[in-house]
Amino acid sequence: FRLDPERLLHTFRINAGLPTSAPPYGGWEAPDVELRGHSLGHYLSACALMYEATGDERMKERAFGIVRALAEVQRALPGRGMHAGYLSAFPEEFFDRLEARKGVWAPYYTLHKILAGLLAVHRATGDATALEIARGMADWVAFRASRLSEAQWQEMLGTEYGGMEEVLTALSVLTGDTKYLRLARRFDQPSLFNPLARGEDPLDGLHANTQIPKAIGAALDCELTGDPRYCAVADTFWKAVARDRSYVTGSNSDDEHFTPRQTFSHHLGETTAETCNTYNMLRLSHRL
Repeated sequence: FRLDPERLLHTFRINAGLPTSAPPYGGWEAPDVELRGHSLGHYLSACALMYEATGDERMKERAFGIVRALAEVQRALPGRGMHAGYLSAFPEEFFDRLEARKGVWAPYYTLHKILAGLLAVHRATGDATALEIARGMADWVAFRASRLSEAQWQEMLGTEYGGMEEVLTALSVLTGDTKYLRLARRFDQPSLFNPLARGEDPLDGLHANTQIPKAIGAALDCELTGDPRYCAVADTFWKAVARDRSYVTGSNSDDEHFTPRQTFSHHLGETTAETCNTYNMLRLSHRL
C-alpha cells in the first residue's frame, strides 16, 4: 500500500493527453526514462498475487482501479496518433526506432510487464476488462509484426524483449485463440533455439536475463502443445544454467552475462548474483 497507483499512472496519462495531478515517481519510472511504465505492470501482478494469497479485497479493488485507468488510456491513445490497441507510458514512436535499429531501451520488455500484470489480474479475479485490454495490446503487436519481413523482425529481436513469447502463449490459453500462439512463436530466435533444440549450449557471453524469459516461453509452449522442439529448448536451457552455470546460492552470470563453463569459478564476485536471473530460473524450474 505504500505505492500510489496514481503516481504509477502519471506517465501513462501524460502519454495519452489525459489530466493527472499526481507527481511521477523517479528512477526508472521518471518521465524521461525510456523504460517508464514497466513498474505498473509489476505492481498489477503483485496486487493479483496478494489477492490470491490473502483474499484481501483492497488489493482486488486497487487492481481494478488501475485496470480501468489503463482502459481509458488505451482508448485515448489513437487520438494522439497511435494505432488502436497500443498501451504504454511512452509514445509508439519508440517502436519505430526499435524497428529502424535506432537507439531505444527495450520497449517490448516494458509491454511484457504490462501484459503480464493484466493477465495476472484476469486469472485472479476473472476481470473481463483486463483480458480485453491485453487482447487489444496483442492485436497491436500482430499489426507491428505484419509490417516487417522475417529478417527485419529477427534483427529487431536483438533488443531485449522480456517474456513476450510466454505472455502471448498464456493469452492463447486464456482466450482459446491460436492466433496468439502463432504470434508468440514470432518471438522465437533461431540463433538461440536451434542449438538448444539440438541439446547444445550456446550461452557463452550472452546477456543472461534476456535469455531466461525466452526459455520460460518455450516451456509454456511445450506444456500447451507438447511440441518436442520447445520441450527440448526449455530442458536444455535449464540443464545448462542450473547444473553448469549456477552457484550454490542459485545465482548465475557475471556482470549480467553468462561466462564460459571452463572459467566459471573465476567469476564469483560482487556482480555475480542478479535477482532477476534467480527469480526467472525459479519460474522456469516451476514451469518444467
